[in-house]
Amino acid sequence: MARERISQADEWQTWAQRYDIEGGVRTFESGLTGKVFFGALFVGLLMMPGSIYLSYVSGQSGAAAAPWVAVILFTELARRSFTTARRQELYMLLSLTGAAVGSGMQYRSFIWYAYFVNTPQAISYEIADKIPAWVVPAGDSVGVLTRNLLHPDWLLPIGIYLAGKFLGTLRVVSGQYILFRFTADLERLPYPMAPITAQGATALAETTGKQETWRWQIFSIGSMAGLIWGFIYIGVPALTGVMMSEPIQILKIPWIDFTQSIEGFAPTGVFALRTDFGQMLFGFVLPFPVVMSEFVTAMLSQFVLNPQILYRNEILHQWTSGLDVRAVGLFNDLDFYRSYGMGKNFSLGLVGLAASVPMLFKLRSSQKKAGERGSLATPPNRGDFPLWLMGVLWLIGMGGFVWLIHWMVPNFPLSFLLGFAFLYTPINSYITARTFGVLGRDLFEIPYLHEITFILSRYEEIDIWFAPLPDEDYGAGTQGWRVLELTGTTFTSNLAATLLIMPILIVSGIVVQHFIWQIAPIPSAQYPFVQMMWPINATNECLMKTSLRDGNSEIIQAIRGDYVAAGFTSSLAIYGLLWVLKYPSMWFYGIIGGIGADPGSMVARLLGAIIGRFYMIKRFGLKRWFMFNPVLAAGFACGVGLIGMGTVAIALVSKAVIVKPF
Repeated sequence: MARERISQADEWQTWAQRYDIEGGVRTFESGLTGKVFFGALFVGLLMMPGSIYLSYVSGQSGAAAAPWVAVILFTELARRSFTTARRQELYMLLSLTGAAVGSGMQYRSFIWYAYFVNTPQAISYEIADKIPAWVVPAGDSVGVLTRNLLHPDWLLPIGIYLAGKFLGTLRVVSGQYILFRFTADLERLPYPMAPITAQGATALAETTGKQETWRWQIFSIGSMAGLIWGFIYIGVPALTGVMMSEPIQILKIPWIDFTQSIEGFAPTGVFALRTDFGQMLFGFVLPFPVVMSEFVTAMLSQFVLNPQILYRNEILHQWTSGLDVRAVGLFNDLDFYRSYGMGKNFSLGLVGLAASVPMLFKLRSSQKKAGERGSLATPPNRGDFPLWLMGVLWLIGMGGFVWLIHWMVPNFPLSFLLGFAFLYTPINSYITARTFGVLGRDLFEIPYLHEITFILSRYEEIDIWFAPLPDEDYGAGTQGWRVLELTGTTFTSNLAATLLIMPILIVSGIVVQHFIWQIAPIPSAQYPFVQMMWPINATNECLMKTSLRDGNSEIIQAIRGDYVAAGFTSSLAIYGLLWVLKYPSMWFYGIIGGIGADPGSMVARLLGAIIGRFYMIKRFGLKRWFMFNPVLAAGFACGVGLIGMGTVAIALVSKAVIVKPF
């Protein structure tokens, strides 16, 4: 039987529609109430320190769990008060709590650059003394040496950040809203992934009724699994770190490195088993062809392509025996995969563009369902804003942003900034908004855009590498407005909640980040993940930021035109072969993603995909399983968060008591 060829749009929509079990909501209510606001603030600020601490310890912040903790507390209080919680309130609680927990992470870059400015890498590459003062104070400043984020030395970097945040809020809110009105209201694009997000609030809103539904049972199962896993992976290291200089890790964070064990038969191959088995939950949700093809290709890359072809032909020539996964990965990248990856990314961009352009003209007349609007007329009581007002706010936000960048790097050509801001950003954002509206995912991105820009501008100063550029993309954010619509939450209440909570989070975030920095240097043995990863990250940052220096940098020397061409042509050949054989595009993205990747990082995800495909679907049926797994994933995140926050709280209090002035 001949295989039928389907478009990428139809393929991804069919997959995403498995999760669309809600009919949508057409009546709108405010989600912002006093109890929601203060509940989100209380839980968010309570869990923020633990979230930041976890990100340094294990590389995962646990921020995804905090909103579910808040919602569970809220729903349990509602049940015991013999009242019900509306889905609008619960979705608002999810949003606000997530923002509160994540607010401390916005200052993480200050800690990173305070470390980076004094690294041997930054000094040897002659970067340390060229980092602008609006990024980080000098490496010998009091604010850096005493790990004091509240010191006056930090006024300029934090002030610039806050000015950018204010202008960014104007741009993002207005830009996303305008694009949502055009893609969702006028064009009636389906946004197939939005119902998955909307299901969370629906699941727990039902628990405040008289009868518990299947959602609560599945959520509870996921929570128990998360509690057990969280204690093993996070709880034990956090608690033992209180009493010992080196915390005990039952499973080494973030991986168990087998690279040296395989070098005898697979020189230049890497295999580091990622120990975060919470990744199995992603395997439950991701399309099976993507997960399987990515893993198989990664195995072939590390055990056949690298040792038998690239190494034997001296393409991977910097490898020596005894290196760990970080060093082997860096040398392989410089020898081959940096160039090959450039070609691969260009091919992905071309394939994405070929799929995106027809979408600009598709579905304009065929998607007029659920209200049959197909115009800019808004449904009643949704809480919409005048389009002209949002347009003015976007112009103010973008104009101020361009002026700020020009002040930061006055010698960089202004024409590039204006082109990015007022030409590239609107066009790119509209294309992305349409791909999210049709596919529920991003599809097209121009690779190495900043590097190409710097080459064309002939600007040689290093300060531009630290400056933001106005090449923004608001398209992905349009999905959030669609979720608001599906949950029946008014747009005005969402905007009001965001503006109300922002000043509180700006202040509290910096105070908490300062407190955690005071406990111990970052990185140090108390923070195993950053101690493992930040040194190699510093090397990579130095390589990138000096890549255009005098045309003699290691990155420039590592880029080989023939390898770039090989990456481009081989990727297109793979796509063409799959197209001729009428295989879905998911196989293409999996194969391309696996070339050169570490298969050890995919084992847990693969196990999840196999269990879901060959056991769970047979056990529960396809439709029921795809109804279950988003709720199961949310419960697991909640369980990990609960155990993580509890143990981290003990660690924080204990360490705070014994902090010494030196």
